[in-house]
Amino acid sequence: MNLQTHIPEELWDAIRVAYEAENYSHAVLEATYFISSLLRERAGVDGDGSALIGQALGGENPKLRLNALQTESDRNVQKGYEQILRGVYIGIRNPRSHEPTQDTQETADSIICFLGHLVTILSASKDVFTVASFMDKVHDTEFVESKRYAELLVAEIPALRLVEAITALFNERRTLDLRKLRYLIAALLEALSPTQVNNYLAVVSDELRTATEDAAIRSALQLLKPDLWQNLQELPRLRIENKLIAGIKTGELTTAGKTTSALSTWSNNYLSHFSLRTDAARALLSRLEDADADARLYAVKYFFGYFDEIMLESHFISRAVRAIANAVKNDEEPVRNTLVNSVTTLNSDWQKRFAEALQSETDPDNPAVLLEDGAPFLSSPTNYDDIPF
Repeated sequence: MNLQTHIPEELWDAIRVAYEAENYSHAVLEATYFISSLLRERAGVDGDGSALIGQALGGENPKLRLNALQTESDRNVQKGYEQILRGVYIGIRNPRSHEPTQDTQETADSIICFLGHLVTILSASKDVFTVASFMDKVHDTEFVESKRYAELLVAEIPALRLVEAITALFNERRTLDLRKLRYLIAALLEALSPTQVNNYLAVVSDELRTATEDAAIRSALQLLKPDLWQNLQELPRLRIENKLIAGIKTGELTTAGKTTSALSTWSNNYLSHFSLRTDAARALLSRLEDADADARLYAVKYFFGYFDEIMLESHFISRAVRAIANAVKNDEEPVRNTLVNSVTTLNSDWQKRFAEALQSETDPDNPAVLLEDGAPFLSSPTNYDDIPF
């Protein structure tokens, strides 16, 4: 018998060297190894032996379906081939892996022909997960914006296909409402293995190496998380850091609500992870100390809650506190409102410095807010006890 003509071409390619060398037992082993690789590739799962078979073919919703699974016969076929493949590992592969075996050509031909049948069945199986089907769910008009819904979607993705899924999101990001997908993005990033994270970041790095449009950069930031920033390749990372910091240096927010350098506002929770963090701190200080109140409002409105992570040097902190305190004393109401609403998000050192700088503006009996240590801070804008009726 000419074995090559009786089995799938890809299986012959896997066993040819051992078979033509008349190492028939090794050829049988190579055939079983090929089936393992096929299962991993088709189902997008890892593992070996019975565990691999169970992940790929087992359960109520197998990752590889040998048929429509609509009738009892369909389910029996699925279950039967699952058990047959378990038997292949137990009865064919394992004995040849664990002890010397001398198969004749006739025995090897019979086994390999049968394994060829299994390869044909597996190759024709339906892959439950595809990138296209995943993106259809992302585009679904009934998509639920919740953490639980995101977790359920990610659970349907085979572990080895996670990079494909998040890369598809990344490639289509400019057509998507990324705010709506924030839970899904977080769940995908959390599910990636360290190796998968590096593979995904390589894709992001390649994009940021040449990206110039604000929308492309902004949406790339939305498909990352700050603690991954330092894992990007250094050249594109420094390039984008420089661009974002340059935007901060000219950013303004008018009292009418118009924002310039809008792209840079998306960097607020990334700045503490920048290699150029000190440059970012200086850029923010230049805005805070600018004669133009619109520049100061830009820095306070978009970055205030992150000041204690960005400005770590004592002299930077002193300058920032002094600039903001002066703005409050000069009746810059938007700055004062942000300070009242967000001062307690900063660490205790910043809170203490603000309390000392604005002690003269604080009414202990009618504070606008209580600091972390219970100290009164600033004055409530309205004392309702004084309103006449």
